[in-house]
Amino acid sequence: MSGYNSTEDTTVTVAAGQAAVLSLPPLDSYPPPSVTWMADDGTYLRGIKYATTEPNSRFVILSTQASDMKTYSARITNTQLGIEEVSGGFTLVVEGEEAGEEVAPSIIVPPTNTTIIKDSSIAYLQCIANARPMYQLQTLWFKDDVPIELSGVTFSFNGLWNRTLSLLQADLHYAGLYRCQVRLLSSIDEPLLAEAHVTIHERPRLIKPLPVETYADLGKTLTIACSVAGTPLPYMSWFRDAINVNTLHDNRYRVLLNGSLAISGVQVNDTGMYQCLASNDAGETSAYTWLKVKTSAPQMKVAPENMTVLDGQDATIRCQAGGAPQPNITWIFNDSLELVENGHYQILDDGDLLISSVHSRDEGKYTCLRANEAGSISQDAWLSILVKTQISQPPVDTRVILGRVATLQCKVSHAPSVSVHVQWSHGSSIIQSEGNPRISVRSDGTLEIQEVRAADVGLYTCVVTSSGGNETRSALLEVIELPYAPSSVKAVRTPLIPKSVRVTWTPTFDGNSPIEKFIVQKREVPTEAAIQDLGLKWVTVLTNVSAAATDAIIGDLRPSTGYQFRVSAVNNVGEGSSSQPSNIVVLPQEAPSGPPQGLVGSPRSSTEIMIQWEAPLEEERNGIVLGYMVRYRLHGYKDSQWYYRNITKEGPS
Repeated sequence: MSGYNSTEDTTVTVAAGQAAVLSLPPLDSYPPPSVTWMADDGTYLRGIKYATTEPNSRFVILSTQASDMKTYSARITNTQLGIEEVSGGFTLVVEGEEAGEEVAPSIIVPPTNTTIIKDSSIAYLQCIANARPMYQLQTLWFKDDVPIELSGVTFSFNGLWNRTLSLLQADLHYAGLYRCQVRLLSSIDEPLLAEAHVTIHERPRLIKPLPVETYADLGKTLTIACSVAGTPLPYMSWFRDAINVNTLHDNRYRVLLNGSLAISGVQVNDTGMYQCLASNDAGETSAYTWLKVKTSAPQMKVAPENMTVLDGQDATIRCQAGGAPQPNITWIFNDSLELVENGHYQILDDGDLLISSVHSRDEGKYTCLRANEAGSISQDAWLSILVKTQISQPPVDTRVILGRVATLQCKVSHAPSVSVHVQWSHGSSIIQSEGNPRISVRSDGTLEIQEVRAADVGLYTCVVTSSGGNETRSALLEVIELPYAPSSVKAVRTPLIPKSVRVTWTPTFDGNSPIEKFIVQKREVPTEAAIQDLGLKWVTVLTNVSAAATDAIIGDLRPSTGYQFRVSAVNNVGEGSSSQPSNIVVLPQEAPSGPPQGLVGSPRSSTEIMIQWEAPLEEERNGIVLGYMVRYRLHGYKDSQWYYRNITKEGPS
């Protein structure tokens, strides 16, 4: 890391409630340095008010207020070299009165178009927004207009406020339009949107490796294929003995549109090492082959051998030969039938014969014939089929929702003349299906369990016995269910955030399926009388609380009102039951937010006037009205004095 030159102090001025952005100049360091921001009074700069951008380490202070007026600096560290420097100070000046009213959302740092290398470990998109109150600010992410949770990409959020979207192990389907949506939960205004395109590049990769050796016929045209894939489409270069063929000034060498190298009229001096190099913006890959120009009669390298194979298994009869040109291959069964490739027979590139799922009819003599222009060679092998009882479709680990049907297969292949017995056990106990209506074993050996319970969880073993052999296979059965209700739900007022309550809880059993989110509900309750559940309606206030959270801030509550809260958990099965209601939290009274209603006056005598009014609207009282202040003065006299009278009683007068 070269010397950090910008140590001059800077003053940053913002209006109260707006965001302040502190920016460092470009940092000349390899590897990129670690940047930590500090305040001159030692304040711990963490929480909802603070954000750091990737990758240029700008520091953002959101919803500024007078208490944010400090001097900030950055500690810049090259962890590899052990070098550390400190930037100049950024003195923050916050102007304007802090009225505490809402500040409309604004996106300070929008996501930017990003290119990701396929299968890279992690990539980031940021969407940092400002508003007041911050705890009412909601940030949601979408990919191609689909909520990020349903888009099929693997992601995580760095922090509780969804500002940084981390894309993990990006694949090609991660490409698309990503959009962040920002709004205040307490506002009915349209949300703010910002978007960025994500492009996925894939490093070049070989689809099919080049052979170690390539044989060419004299005077003929040879095409060496180099099949590669990548995004964007890789650029292909070919080299002969480390020299680019385009510099050989020999028009016999041509790089085709598909990336293959064509050599016309092969000559003896074309012998050598040929290397293809595929490159694009994401990287490069290469492969090589040795070109040999000669002719020779076939020679058997790996000869076919007699073999015995179990019925139903695959059999590979080896037959590998060398020669120039490369010998062709012909397989003959029982001296009469020439085999052709189909779903049962496959002739591999090296000449071996692959027989899939052998049967008794495949037993017999197999002849391998290798031939080229210089000659031919052949050799025989006998294939014997051994019929053995075996589990062809074993049970597999299974997860079943509580109360549904679980099936564990155990299908057996055996000779028709062999009698087979299938026995299931659960743990160390043998399963007796007779007399148990919930458990049965089908004729094909499949175990079926109706109305699965928690007691059914465990290891299940299928034991097959017969005169043709025995086999045992096992699988685990898991039962998943709705998560249990969270416990210890408590609610406390938040003095620093008006009209809000902090709700905490303790997660419990997740039903053997990871918790996906929590749901929080509230209800208004009497502040003095006993609580009657009937008629007290629960209202959902938060529907997507992070599975890692154990608390939430509930805002926009009514003063002088009692509240209770409850929490439920959601997993892959669904939403579990709600917790027991929390303790009652009563918000403090506030000054009435509306005036008395229907003020009228009428004369009582030559010296008296009676005035009457109605109490403020119930939702505007914000508590118990203790009295009224009446002001009056003579009409028609400019600048006449106002007189006051306190009416210390509630209700109309």
